[in-house]
Amino acid sequence: MSIKLFNRVWTFALMILLALGLTGCGKTDREKTGGDTDTSFEEFTNELFISDISENTLNLHYTLSNPGEYGIEDYPITLGTIGEASQQENFESLQECMDTLNCFSYDDLSDKNKLTYDILQAYFETELSSKEYPLYFSYLGPTLGTQAQLPILLAEYKFNTETDIQDYLALLQTLDTYYRSIMDYEQAKSDAGLFMSDVIADKIMEQCQSFIDSPEDNYLIETFNNKIDEFDGLAEDQKTEYKTQNLDLLYSNVIPAYQILINGLSSLKGTGTNEAGLCNYKNGTKFYEYLVKSSTGCYDSIDEIEKRLNSQLTSDIKEMQKIVNRNPKAIYSMASVDIEDIDPEGTLEELKQKMADDYPAAPDTNYQVKYVHESLEEYLSPAFYLVPPIDDMSNNAIYVNNGSKYGNIQLYTTLAHEGYPGHLYQTTYSNTANPDNVRALLSFRGYVEGWATYVELHSFDYIDFDEDVLALLKINQSLSLNIYCMVDIGVHYKGWDLQTTTNYLSSMGITDESMASEIYYAIIESPANYLSYFLGCLNFEDLRAKAEEALGEAFDLQDFHKFILEIGPAPFTILDKYLDTYIEERLPATAGSSSLFYLLSNKK
Repeated sequence: MSIKLFNRVWTFALMILLALGLTGCGKTDREKTGGDTDTSFEEFTNELFISDISENTLNLHYTLSNPGEYGIEDYPITLGTIGEASQQENFESLQECMDTLNCFSYDDLSDKNKLTYDILQAYFETELSSKEYPLYFSYLGPTLGTQAQLPILLAEYKFNTETDIQDYLALLQTLDTYYRSIMDYEQAKSDAGLFMSDVIADKIMEQCQSFIDSPEDNYLIETFNNKIDEFDGLAEDQKTEYKTQNLDLLYSNVIPAYQILINGLSSLKGTGTNEAGLCNYKNGTKFYEYLVKSSTGCYDSIDEIEKRLNSQLTSDIKEMQKIVNRNPKAIYSMASVDIEDIDPEGTLEELKQKMADDYPAAPDTNYQVKYVHESLEEYLSPAFYLVPPIDDMSNNAIYVNNGSKYGNIQLYTTLAHEGYPGHLYQTTYSNTANPDNVRALLSFRGYVEGWATYVELHSFDYIDFDEDVLALLKINQSLSLNIYCMVDIGVHYKGWDLQTTTNYLSSMGITDESMASEIYYAIIESPANYLSYFLGCLNFEDLRAKAEEALGEAFDLQDFHKFILEIGPAPFTILDKYLDTYIEERLPATAGSSSLFYLLSNKK
């Protein structure tokens, strides 16, 4: 079987835990204000949202296009701080938020607010379970690390007002301080015997060096100048001054910031005590269990997850054998099959049309397909989608990495993953359900990446080609992701080393030792990453199977997808809970029933 390593990413967000000064229960005080439970609850979630989003300028800018409309006028220009002490403060604030949440009477909330309550409670409980492991987090990585993805966010930083330009330049001034705080954190990890492997350190340093080589050609100059040229309302001398400031800051702050990382990692290289998975650290197994839960939104035990993966592996292999038995030539066509050259924008429009019977109509929005700068091609994911602000979903960007050298079928399914009916569609559609703003602060990668993987696999059905060959390609992709997930568990939970991993991959048909090494270190870098994609996908398949079995002929695929999308990003335990209600409401129906979220949002 042919398996190609790939690693997509949806969006990068600096890890900011809710850091609020909300103390105690506060229920009595809230009731004295005369507001009902729903009003008090919504005031609470609004406080959470406003306070948290104001603590990081990059998060603020990418979450709100017009902060002033939310009452946010003055805010510090900062990327936040990284450190053991700040994390401890964040955990204390999370606990205070949890205590306050628990003071609300759940039964007195509207159905929509109950959903928000359920999601907040699950999020708080999960994140608080990691409070004993403040030094186990990773902010640096060759592909998914801060240093790799922050330049993209800076390049995409939109200038809606002149204040945005000034904020951007002020952010550049903080970059060296921010990266120095990351290196202080890495020093603390080193002191605790938790520093990264030398292989990962070398890859990060190579990526950093690539970014600062030829500074005169750095793409942050070109992207900034283009945005300034397009900005209306500035005199030419003002534009020239801003361009000069940006160039000066690139040399005085940005390049030195990356040099801080290079020098810091170089000095700490060799201090790591573990070249393998998390389970080889003290408490590493417990941290991995937390990480899987947080990354996937699936609260099953690792053993239960492995059982589900094995079940899918067996099912896929049996289906592949069935196809090959009836059509032996199909397997030989997999390596050479391709479709005609495709235009990304045209393909996205084609996908939008072909998905119409299976998914609710896509909201009207704009999008651009862009390409990763060549200086980052080696290090960034094959493709990714940048999430627009919640108050302006009209401008979306999908990046394609030409360095990945996609075949046309891969590009087609990748555009389905990132665009329609994947991330772009899910993000814009879920936003039409008007979720509580506080939910924009929470990360549920299992839902987000699981959805994109689920629809990507189903997008093979939209390709006009031999059905057996396409079915084999789809199964092959499922098997690939599944195997990576099994390796993830093997490395981080069972203690597989490189040789054990190589032997396992060889037993699954991956005999190239260099590829085995690449897979191994990709998984060392990002524990639970592949699980968020494929386990998330399997959870959606399981929810669909549950609804199909319960509803029989009353099951409507488009309506089911509408339910999933309008609930929005959440742990799968919550999706399963609300699916029970969805099924109960549709059992006597035949077709065309309203979505659960519509019922929730219109009931008090």
